[in-house]
Parts: sequence; structure tokens; C-alpha cells
Amino acid sequence: MNRLEQYFDSSGSQAWDNLVNWATETYWTNSVSQRLLVKTLKNHSEIAKVIYARLGEDSLNWIQKKVPALDNLTPLACLETPELIKRLKEALCRMDI
Repeated sequence: MNRLEQYFDSSGSQAWDNLVNWATETYWTNSVSQRLLVKTLKNHSEIAKVIYARLGEDSLNWIQKKVPALDNLTPLACLETPELIKRLKEALCRMDI
């Protein structure tokens, strides 16, 4: 079965770094809701920045919902293993804005 995480290693790292830089420069203000998102995401600040850039104030709700692109896992559940983190990062890279 093809999983998103398999695509992250080949080219995902550079795309991820670019996305994090864009999210940080464009959307990140270190607001109260953004700091809460980082805390809820177990201090995965890069992931929090990208999620916030993609979803804005709905980020805290979204991370608790099952996402079909993540094989119906929640984004929070994807923080449990390195492979699932890659899956989440690849999904975030592929999201349209």
C-alpha cells in the first residue's frame, strides 16, 4: 500500500523546509492561539507553523479530526512515530491553499 510518508524522504525535506520558512514569514506572529497550537502539538513548532498557515484559527479543531489523506488518523496521532510525522508533513506539503 502506498503511504504518503514514502514520498517525504526523496524530495520532501527541501519542500518542507521551504514551506516552514514561508509559513513563518507570512503567518506566524507567536499569538496566544499559535503558542497553544505548538503546546498541543507537543512542541513540534515547525508543524504548528505550517498547520496554522494552512488552516488559521481552525487549526486546533483540525488537528483533532480524522483526515482521509492521513489514512483517517488525526494529525495529533501522527506525532506518535517518525514515519507518521513524515506522513503528516507530506500531507501538509500537498495541501492547497
